[in-house]
Amino acid sequence: MATPQQIDDGRGDGAVLGRSSGKLGFYGLATPIVKPTVTLGAGTTTTLLKADVLAITTALAGLGLVTAG
Repeated sequence: MATPQQIDDGRGDGAVLGRSSGKLGFYGLATPIVKPTVTLGAGTTTTLLKADVLAITTALAGLGLVTAG
């Protein structure tokens, strides 16, 4: 079994990956990606919520963190 590598130094204030002006890559993506902007609707109707979930899923897929389906 592989032993995962820790990315922080164990302090209680957490760890930061990347920086606001930098890029970060996941799962071997050839080119790291800048933080995407996701615009969500301003309401709670089923249609707006579905659109919000789609926008979030699309952004995560662009980062290689989920597969859009």
